[in-house]
Amino acid sequence: MSRLVRRITLSAVFALAAATTVALAQSPVPPSIALLLASIKKADAGQLSVSEEDGRFMRVLVSSHGSKRALEIGGANGYSAIWIGLGLRETGGHLTTIEFDDSRAKSAADNIRRAGLTDVVTVVHGDAFKEIPKVAGTFDFVFLDAWKPDYKRFFDLVFPRVVPHGLFLAHNVVNKETEMRDFLSAIQDSPAIATSIVRPGSEGMSVSVKLR
Repeated sequence: MSRLVRRITLSAVFALAAATTVALAQSPVPPSIALLLASIKKADAGQLSVSEEDGRFMRVLVSSHGSKRALEIGGANGYSAIWIGLGLRETGGHLTTIEFDDSRAKSAADNIRRAGLTDVVTVVHGDAFKEIPKVAGTFDFVFLDAWKPDYKRFFDLVFPRVVPHGLFLAHNVVNKETEMRDFLSAIQDSPAIATSIVRPGSEGMSVSVKLR
């Protein structure tokens, strides 16, 4: 597939996301969830959560793409899972989010419960390399925000299970670029993938579309 076609394919995804922004703006985050999200960010001393801009971007992308089966690797305290879950609430989809740290996994599960998203989001505590093979089926939306040097290993494990035209997102690809050069090469050099680096927030996020 030519570079032009690959650019057009990815451009179509972002055009669809942009078109959906207006609809989402007319359906704002419920006040109780907005307060919860703000409280999570305030308590996030380790700055493990994505930015609000990143969260809003993923909600729009999930909704516009019509995602149904989502996977998050590195759930932290559930902040990003809530944003993804809001998008999946609109599509009728489901998210499995995996967090290695026990206390963060418990916090994530509690925050998901407080957000009223337990029917949309399942929190799994454990080593993602061991837990991902236990999750059945394929994925049409993946968000990776785990240990940065492991990005390539996670990509190799998960990407074969992403459906054609599915999305694979990864966080911190700008501010921690040096920790994941092998991963960045993999998503930028393959003719089977169209990738764009975006900055809803300052950390940078890669958005890759599986072309076939």
